[in-house]
Amino acid sequence: MSQGTVLFDIADLSQVWVMFDAYESDLMFLSKGDKITFAIQALPGKTFTGSIAFIDPVIDTVTRVAKVRVEVNNAAGSLKPEMFATGIVKANLAEYANSIIIPRSAVLWTGKRSIVYVRKLVNEESVFSMREIELGPMLGNSYVVTDGLSEGEEIVTQGTFSVDAAAQLEGKPSMMNAKSENIQKKKSNTMEGMKM
Repeated sequence: MSQGTVLFDIADLSQVWVMFDAYESDLMFLSKGDKITFAIQALPGKTFTGSIAFIDPVIDTVTRVAKVRVEVNNAAGSLKPEMFATGIVKANLAEYANSIIIPRSAVLWTGKRSIVYVRKLVNEESVFSMREIELGPMLGNSYVVTDGLSEGEEIVTQGTFSVDAAAQLEGKPSMMNAKSENIQKKKSNTMEGMKM
């Protein structure tokens, strides 16, 4: 060993930082002091809590996330450096209180557009029409819909890509071949669809 080589790093792990990646679209719902509940992959069945101490003001240009630091008491020594954590923050979304929520699996994306397939009955047969919608924030595995759907309408929630592929094979508007004027808008009365 040469002179000046570090033999040991001594660290006090009784108080640790847990670093989370927050998508830029979620940052508006996070504030310093918010409580966060998190789980550690290596410690199944255990949950931990902490408060947000710092939100990085700079977003990573590649991953599009900002670092969120949570400071946690670790007197028991359960948390170790480089463990993988998944956190949940409960945010007040009062402005979306009466909004429609749909599963993430119902949505197809084409560039900046969000597409769903809406079911209608025509001569007692189900017809699925493509419709462009506007999405609000993501809530776990769901999205808030801000425009394009009305309460009571039925949409495809599983197998959406298969419905779209079938529409494409039939030459109907689909995610892959639709121009914006061919997509059924909420206010449109046209009935371009696909029977199933």
